[in-house]
Order: sequence, then C-alpha cells, then structure tokens
Amino acid sequence: MIIFFILFSFCFSQTLYTDYLIVSGDTIDVFSYQIPENYNSDNQHPLLVTFHQWGGNENSNYSTEFDEESNNRNWIMLSPYGGSSNNYNHQGAQDMVQGEIEWMMNHFNIDSQKIYMVGGSMGGASGSIYSNNHLDPTKPMVAATASASGILDCERRAIEMDGNNSMIEWFGGNWDEVPFEYHRNSAIYFADSTQSMHYNLQYLPLYLDFGTSEPHRTHAEDLYNVLRNYNDNMWIDTEPTGSHGYSVFDENHVCEWLSQFELENNPDIINVNLDEPSRAYWLEARGQFNDSEFIRVNALRNGYNDFDIYEFSNSDSIIFHNTINISNTELLINHEFINNEYYIGLSGNDISFIDEINATGIMDDYLESLNINIQNQLVWISVPNFEFENIEIIISYFSTDVNQDGAWDVLDIVLVVGYIMDTTILNESQQASADLNEDGNINVLDIVEILNIIF
Repeated sequence: MIIFFILFSFCFSQTLYTDYLIVSGDTIDVFSYQIPENYNSDNQHPLLVTFHQWGGNENSNYSTEFDEESNNRNWIMLSPYGGSSNNYNHQGAQDMVQGEIEWMMNHFNIDSQKIYMVGGSMGGASGSIYSNNHLDPTKPMVAATASASGILDCERRAIEMDGNNSMIEWFGGNWDEVPFEYHRNSAIYFADSTQSMHYNLQYLPLYLDFGTSEPHRTHAEDLYNVLRNYNDNMWIDTEPTGSHGYSVFDENHVCEWLSQFELENNPDIINVNLDEPSRAYWLEARGQFNDSEFIRVNALRNGYNDFDIYEFSNSDSIIFHNTINISNTELLINHEFINNEYYIGLSGNDISFIDEINATGIMDDYLESLNINIQNQLVWISVPNFEFENIEIIISYFSTDVNQDGAWDVLDIVLVVGYIMDTTILNESQQASADLNEDGNINVLDIVEILNIIF
C-alpha cells in the first residue's frame, strides 16, 4: 500500500510517496520517493538516490534542496531508510537499497545508465560503498556519486572516535575484532591497500565535499590523493563552506556535476577487490577460499577475444562473460602464474551451437590439452597448477544458415518449421544443420533454440 503526503514550497507542490520493501512476505524496510511534475512514462528518467545522515530516516533528505533539483531536472528521487537510523551501510542495508532501486525500476521508467547517489556524513559514503559492492551490469549500478562529510574509512573513523557503537552493532564487533566487515563496508581502507575496496572506484565519478574544519575533511582529501591518476572523474571542494553533512553541499552544483555522467559498465581494464563471489563487469569469480579476505582480480581485455590475467587469488573459478559467439572462434587468455588449480568459465548466447571446442595450455614449446565440460550454459575449462604462459581456446559451431544462402534470417526458421510438417523439404546437409539441439530429431525444440538466438 502506498502512503503519500504533500509538501508545499515556493516552486512546486511535492507529492511524496512512501512504500515498503517486502521480501518473502516480510516487511524489510521503508522508503520514500518523489516523482517529478513532468514525469512521462514513455521517457527514461534519471534516478537520484539520497542517503540520510546518522539518526535520520527516509524523509530526512527532503529538508535539503535535492527534491527541488530533482523535480526541475525531471529526475526521480528515492530516499531509503536502510533498516535503521544508524545503519552505516552494512551489507543488509545495501541489499535493501538494491531491492528498492529494483522496485522503482519495476514501477517507473528509470534510465539505468543514470542512477546517481548523494549522502551526508554516515550516508556520505553510501554511493561509493554501494558501487564497490555492486559491479554486476545485469543489476543496478551507480553512474556517479557525491559525498558530503562522508565517513569513507570506517575503521579509521572508529579509531578516531575511540570506538563507534553503531558500527559495532551492525558490523558485529569492534574494528580490531572483525576488521573485514569494516573494510568491506568502507569506500577505502587507508592503512592497507591490499585490504581495501578503493580499486573498485576506478570508473565511478566522485564528488567530494566537507566542512571547513571537520575531521572528515582528511578522509576526502586522502581518498582524492590515492585515486589521482587512477580515477579520471573526481571533483573536490577547495573552498569549503558549511559545518557538516548535507549543509556543506551546493545542491545545484552537485546535480549539475552528476548530470554529465553515464554509467561505465563495460571497461577493458578490471582491477577489483571483491568481498564475496560476484560479478565485476565482464568477469565473475565463483568460490572463495577465505571469506575474511578479498578476492583479487586484475585483468585486461585486448579486443574481443584476447585477455590478460595479471592477478587472480582467493577463488578457484573465473568466468569470462559474453565470449561464446558464433563470430568468435578463437580465444587467447594470457596470465601470470596462478598458484593453484583453477577453472575458466565462458558464457555467451551461442553455447547451444558449439560443435567442437578445444583448450590448450601453452608453456614455451610445451602444449597440454585441457579438460572441458559444458553445464548450465557455461563452458568450464580445468587449468592445472602449471606455469602456462597462455591458454588458447578454439571453437567451431554448427551452421544456423539452414537454407545455405549465406544469410541467417527468418527463412531459415521457415525451413525448419516446414521440415517438421514435411520432411522432404530439407536435404541431408540441411537436416543436420537444423537439428540444433542434437537430439536426433528436428522438432519444436530446434525452433526454440533458434528463437533464443534471435531474441
């Protein structure tokens, strides 16, 4: 059930809606949102997600001018509660935010390439933390974020405060008792870069603001210096005003800066620390040896079918997404020595059309054929604990050009349908090509395979 109330301002009448995130019949969280006056369901609209400060709630952010800015720009505004007034962006709170963004996308026409995040103090790091933990392009990702007095390093802030009861509550202990929980819920961990997620911020535009003399200023300045020459899109306030949190923002300037960016979800370079098995752009790690340490992935895509793996640790399986395509018959994966046996997974739309696939590990003049199996629409290649310089994968596919006219089009489907009705239509070669699911018969299942390719 949607609850709404109206606020009046000099510019426009705001209709704010309140709804609830319900999972498996349980009410998990409450959130509010604003739809702009000129909303048009035929057009895509950017989404601005605003995070409250410590002690706030889902309605606190309407005391800023971000609701007016959103309305003027024809943006939708979402304000999550995050499960509690002191959530510090813990994993459960992030799940709530994702669920609420997905709810909004299911109910309104939102531009998934323009999801922006802003927040103050406790909420000031939310966009960065959410982005660090959500790099899967099949799910909501952040296009750009702005931080006002953000607590960017939870461990550092807890030490500065001689402990933080809210962090202890939601992270499960003090910073020296459960350090990994502090690091995975922070934008950065300054003391040890190997246990920090700031690598994941390479493609996230960052707007960093703070008060004139507050201690949080050093968090922003130090993050800015760490990411210089790594992140190409950062802004930091060199003439700060205000005291703390949202008060340091110029909302118009923030939104104007955010509006120039669209989501980067398919970069050639992936350099990340993953807190759990998950997907990062076109790579995915499955399995984790030590769940209190990050999965390290550092890889490069050279064109469509040539990859370099520089680092891969704390996991035994790495998937290269969207690589199985009829036009792609050869893959080359170059890598430094990985100190354990592991598995390479390949995904793509044309796995059903694979006729033959071979993988070879190459070390100087030594060649070794690698074991392959296909399951659940993934090609898995077993790589032993050898110092291979590269792995070469050769793929051949069944023909989808059933009528053999040099074009793959609707006529091929017609011929398959026709064959089901009259087996005299196709010659022997065409019959072999039309049996796409290789069950020895040409039937409706083969049509399903074709339609999956088209649609």
